[in-house]
Amino acid sequence: MTTAEAPAASAVLEQISATIQDAVAETDAPITLDAALGADLGIDSMSVVEILVQIEKRFGFQLADAEVTGITTVRDILDAVLRRQ
Repeated sequence: MTTAEAPAASAVLEQISATIQDAVAETDAPITLDAALGADLGIDSMSVVEILVQIEKRFGFQLADAEVTGITTVRDILDAVLRRQ
């Protein structure tokens, strides 16, 4: 990531974190880049799908099915969004 990309990535991460927090308000775990959606944040698979749908709507793209199955961390979501910008 270049210096110019860092602020954009930070803004995207803030939006991803807000989306996760909105979907799973009861989590007390910190939403960090390397947080596993299931193990660290306690998000079940149905909630992960709901979060990804909200991410798609927020950023205006659709994830491929193969890509969705590979998303297990907050970083995975961030990478998916940044690849499309």
